[in-house]
This record gives sequence, C-alpha cells and structure tokens, in this order.
Amino acid sequence: MEAVAAEGDREQEVLAAAEALIREGRTLNLSLGDIAERVGVSRSLLYVYFDGIPAMIDALFNRHLDRMERTVLPDPAEGSSDFHDRALEAFDAYLDYLIDNGPILQLILRERHQDSPLGPASRQRFRSLLRRIARETCQALDLAPREAFVLLELIAGIPESLAPLVRLDQIDRATAHATCRRLVAASLNAFKVRAG
Repeated sequence: MEAVAAEGDREQEVLAAAEALIREGRTLNLSLGDIAERVGVSRSLLYVYFDGIPAMIDALFNRHLDRMERTVLPDPAEGSSDFHDRALEAFDAYLDYLIDNGPILQLILRERHQDSPLGPASRQRFRSLLRRIARETCQALDLAPREAFVLLELIAGIPESLAPLVRLDQIDRATAHATCRRLVAASLNAFKVRAG
C-alpha cells in the first residue's frame, strides 16, 4: 500500500515541478531534463508516470480545470437564481483562482490547435464547459452564441489583468475584487438581462 502511495506522491511531484517551471518561464516549452532535475530523478523515470511533456501538460490542465469548475462554476441551483449575481460571483471566484494559481490554464489554452498539448478528451471537456457557460449567457442576455463567447472572453480579461497585479503586490486583493466587480457589473449592465 505504501508503494502505491509513494508512486502517487512521485507523480504529483512531477506535476508540481512541471507547473513550477511553466510559471517561472511563462511557457509550455519544457524539457524532461529540467523536470527530472527539479524532482531529483532520472529522465527515464519520468516515463513511468507520463508519456512525455504533452501528457504532463494535459494532466495539469485537467487538475486546474477541476479546481476552476469547483470554485468558479458552482451549480446554478445552489447559488443565486439571478444571472447577474451569479456572474459577479463567478468572476470574483475566477479572480481568486488566478491570484492563487497563476495563469496555468491561460498558458495552456493559448497554444494553437495544431500545437495544443491537450488530448481529445481534454479539448472536448473544455469545449463542453464553454458551451454551458455561453448557453446560460445567451439565454440571460438574449445574445447570439458568437456574441456570448466574445462577451465572456472580453469580461474574462478583467480578472486576468488584475490577478498579476495582485501577485506582484502592485495592488491588494480587496482593491482587485472591487475593481473586478465594478467593471464586470458595468459590462453586464450594458445588456438587458431577461426576466425569469
């Protein structure tokens, strides 16, 4: 039983090393040698846990997507029934997620489709998540799907711009949240929210 736990711990160590290198370099251009050196193992041992760098990045992506889904996208039945309130809460939670975790998801998602390190299941999972959010936005704001995607992408830029300022101690978390809420609310208020 201890051997199984140790293997799981080693796999988590490998992922933690890969994530640290991505954060430090702000790039997905990792080498197995750098990861092995960070963990203190041989390069060949990394293949026991992952098929290569893309598999590590895919695992990191799923780990972070799990975290984000839990914190940013709670079940609508559990929270406020008002779209505007839920959206403000979600973007507040997204800001906290970015402050606490950094831009890992952004770095992974900025890769072009042909260069994407994500496997088909991860890409499908992310597309399903985006469709779910866009569908709710379309219904609440009476927007076409393309408009909803663009609006969400533009609003997401607000916490994505504020989080690095907090991480660099240029503003405090409370100021970032107040700014985020004010800008997100103004963006949403530009559209008439459907009743019901």
